[in-house]
Amino acid sequence: MVRHSTDGVEEQVDFLDFYAEYHGHAVAHLRRVLPTLRQGRRAAIFLAGDSSLDNKYWFDAHAPALNGYERALSPPEQKLDVAYWLNNELVRRGRTDLFALNAAVEATTLDDRARGALLPQDAFVREHLTRADHVVVSIGGNDIALAPTLCTVINALPLVRCAPALALRRAACACPPDPYGWCGDLGCQGAQGCAAGVCCGCPPGLGYMVDLFGHRVRQYVLRLLGARRPATVVICMIYFPDAGRASGGWADAALGALGYDAAPHRLQLLIRAVFELATRRIRIEGTRVVPFAMFDVLDGRDPRDYVQRVEPSPVGGAKLSRALLDALLHGGEQAPAATAAAERAPAPLAAIMR
Repeated sequence: MVRHSTDGVEEQVDFLDFYAEYHGHAVAHLRRVLPTLRQGRRAAIFLAGDSSLDNKYWFDAHAPALNGYERALSPPEQKLDVAYWLNNELVRRGRTDLFALNAAVEATTLDDRARGALLPQDAFVREHLTRADHVVVSIGGNDIALAPTLCTVINALPLVRCAPALALRRAACACPPDPYGWCGDLGCQGAQGCAAGVCCGCPPGLGYMVDLFGHRVRQYVLRLLGARRPATVVICMIYFPDAGRASGGWADAALGALGYDAAPHRLQLLIRAVFELATRRIRIEGTRVVPFAMFDVLDGRDPRDYVQRVEPSPVGGAKLSRALLDALLHGGEQAPAATAAAERAPAPLAAIMR
């Protein structure tokens, strides 16, 4: 449902409709809220990827809308997802020249975007991207936990079940060739990466994972950007899942198969190694690329950070958003002293939730 504001000029989207979509936000809604959020020639922080950024489905907590959303949504409310907390932080830091808009899509994978495909929300970002904007990408976790291909299973299980932890911690290395530059990402159930990475990493299988989170993520980002180059692209490596088995969640079977319940440190070591060997090495000509380790923020030790063990809760989303803005605005370094007072932690959830 679309409503007009009291002055009859701005189109408003019904709050419940806006958050009703399981798979991201409807593109029709994104098209309606973007012009309102852009007012004052503000730059966007577009979120793209999967539910590590599109976590709105997993809770009902909401708060008064802010940073332009109070004009875009009716009634003026927002769910406490990652996008909300980014906007909350921007307001607290006095950076209302920026706004965050979620175009990530729950329960999606790199394979969903193979063979040159983009999801409608990805195409929306590419269509509306400007040189002043920023893009935050987090993708690949569901290719392991939700919909792994046979090649992914063949390469991942030995790494987390058999590879010595010391090898992942001290001797991990990989240099898989990039087979996508001349033929693109064909999907093929991971066969390209399997062929490229099977003998190009130590321990065995690591080359495949580096190809998945390195070359394939880069190919997705290039398609997402198209011919345009934003000011910044933040490329995330997934956080550690909740290591507490008591909480339960939809990914329990996958986490159990990966040995996470019995020895969470093994999967955590793999995630760290892939971040260093893949995410940190991604380069895109014409824009600043900032690697961001979500696992430095959500490290699996505090169950309050999670819903269903693998989705950020409002608490976890608030933590991620603060660190994401530090990475985006300051390259991951500590914020300048002049802004330190404005960058305090958000108010307790109980103080703003309704």
